[in-house]
Formats: sequence, structure tokens, C-alpha cells
Amino acid sequence: MVYLLQREIQHFFSTFGLSGYQLFIAGRSFRFIVNDLLMILLIYGLYMKRKYVIFAFYLQLIGIILILIPYLVIKYNTPYNGPLVSFLHRLVINPLLMVLLIPAFFYQERYSEIETTKNDTK
Repeated sequence: MVYLLQREIQHFFSTFGLSGYQLFIAGRSFRFIVNDLLMILLIYGLYMKRKYVIFAFYLQLIGIILILIPYLVIKYNTPYNGPLVSFLHRLVINPLLMVLLIPAFFYQERYSEIETTKNDTK
């Protein structure tokens, strides 16, 4: 959904007088945050557990620090446009970390059920 609306997002931020690299930062940051928030909503919809949502939110904050900020710094400060930038671009645009949480939480749910069943039969 965010991909389909990217031109409207760019236009929205350009109405605030942003141009060039400021517009790039605003657009990428907005897409990163919205994509991750939508994945957090999906995680909540699938598991209905507050602790999973809180964990996913903290992972989003870590992603901002460890993925988004370095991506923006590398993109702005260096002419390098190789595989590292491409890989970081994919992590910024697609909520891959959040997608990986879904099977991890599923595994956690199943593992805790198995442990509970084992403890009940003892």
C-alpha cells in the first residue's frame, strides 16, 4: 500500500518546502515507519499479545537506529552505490525484520504450548 502511494507521499512532503535530500529523508523515513507499524498491527492481529507488540515496537526502534540512519548517512555522504547500499535499501523499504517476527512468535507459541503440556503430564 505504501509503495502504491509513494508519489502522493513525496508530494505531501514537498508541500512543506522540502526538496532534494530532505525530501528523500522524509519519504524513506515515513515509508520505513509506516511499513513497520502496519506489520506491528498484523502481529497484533495474529497473536493478540501485548508483549509481542511491545517487542516488535522495540525492534522497530532498533531498526531505525541500526538500519535507517546508517542508510541515510551512507546515501548522503558517499558516492558509493554498491551492494551494501542496495541491501540496506531493501531493509528500509520492506519490513523484513517484522516479517521475520511472525514465524518467530509462532515458534514461541508452539514451544510454550509443548513445554506447558510436558509440565502438566509430569
